[in-house]
Amino acid sequence: MTARAAPISLKPTIAMQKLSSYQVKQLHDHLIRQGATDALLYELLDHLVCEVEHYMWIGLPFETAFDKVVLEANDKAVHYLNTTYQTALDPNALRHVTLDDVVFEFRNKQYGAYDLRQSYRHSMRNALLLGIGLFLMGVVWIAALKQGSFSYWSGLGACWLIGVSCVGFAVGSWFLHSLRQRYLVVE
Repeated sequence: MTARAAPISLKPTIAMQKLSSYQVKQLHDHLIRQGATDALLYELLDHLVCEVEHYMWIGLPFETAFDKVVLEANDKAVHYLNTTYQTALDPNALRHVTLDDVVFEFRNKQYGAYDLRQSYRHSMRNALLLGIGLFLMGVVWIAALKQGSFSYWSGLGACWLIGVSCVGFAVGSWFLHSLRQRYLVVE
């Protein structure tokens, strides 16, 4: 006789509680007292409401969940977020920001992934030119062997020169990039 396993229910046993408008107002007033700016206020309020609702979902009463969230959202944390948010949204700084800068904002840029992403365009260009150049040189070499003769003034000769130029550019670019990386001074 085999025992059948009971079906697993994916429905939560306790329904997620929503905060009342009075409870949201309490969180709003707390953020104002802590010095949240208008630009940051509603982002933080949304975050804190979600935190309180989560604590209430796991069984804490509103007052305990509120106190726990208020301890995390003290004046130091709000001040830090205000300055970080203002710096991040500075229009002069945003003009020069790349996607890599956003992705690696608070991460370690020294371990290599940042450098790989920075040099991706150049690496892809060099790989494409190297591939095209080697392909052209291979095709010309096979065609010249079949014909038994080769001239730089023919179509094959022009393809050969284009291939050599592509390979030379890719190898030279790679060499210069590696020299720059080797002698780069990081402060």
